[in-house]
Formats: sequence, C-alpha cells, structure tokens
Amino acid sequence: MEFDPTIFGSGLGLGLIIALGTWINKLRDKSTLKGELEDLKKHLQTQLSINARGYEEMQQDLKRLRQENENLRTTVGTLSNKPGRAELKTLQVWDRALRIMTVSSPGFAPAWELAVAEAKKEVQDTDTGMKALVRKVFPMLPQELGSSPVDETNVN
Repeated sequence: MEFDPTIFGSGLGLGLIIALGTWINKLRDKSTLKGELEDLKKHLQTQLSINARGYEEMQQDLKRLRQENENLRTTVGTLSNKPGRAELKTLQVWDRALRIMTVSSPGFAPAWELAVAEAKKEVQDTDTGMKALVRKVFPMLPQELGSSPVDETNVN
C-alpha cells in the first residue's frame, strides 16, 4: 500500500467540489428564505397597521355612541321631568281607570257623566266672571290652602 497523491488529490478535489456545490446551494436557499421572511414581515406590519386603524375607528365609534347614549339619557330625563309630563301620565291612568269602570260598573257611567258636566261648568265659571278675577288677585284660595295637591304615587 503505497500512498498515491493523485488518488488522494482527486478524492480531495471531488469532495471540495461537492462541498462547494452544497455550500452555494445553501446560500441560495438562505437568500430565498431571507426574501420570504422580509415579505412576511412587511405583510405582518401591514396587517397590524390595518388592524390598529380598525381598532382605533371602533374605539372612536364606541366613544361617540357612549356620548350619544348619555345625551339621549339626559334628554329623556329632561323630557320626562318637564312640567305637565307627570300630569299627563296621571291623566292617562285616570282615563284607563274610567274606561274600565264604565265597562265593569253599570251605574257608574250616568254618575260619571253628571260629575263631568258639573266639573266643566265649574271650570267655565272659574275661567270667566268673578271667580276668575278673585283667582287673579288671590292665586291661592283659602279652600285650596287646606287641600293637599294630588299625589301621583297614590293613584290606584
């Protein structure tokens, strides 16, 4: 067994050529992967910016809707506290109660009609004539001082 430098050189050269080819192939794959990674990073950045913009818009919409809700709540509270609203509710309750009584009680309707006619006449007398003058001069009559205002919570 003798050492033959040509066989050794040709084996070494062939091994180096294969290693060089593999190394060049890996460099090409690495550069391709780097390009794909950069593309994916750009895509991710674009996606994140789109999501952030959408989230900001949703937050602004939510803030606007909360403000509108609060404004509407305030408006409803204001409108329900306006003068006359409570009286209108009381009148609606009384109207429904009168309808129920008219249907369910046979003697109620004639008595009710008589009471309504008497009340209309009294209101007309109060609006015109001497009672109206007295009411303008003395806004609270002594008979009204003794009576308590109608309590809406005790309406049946």
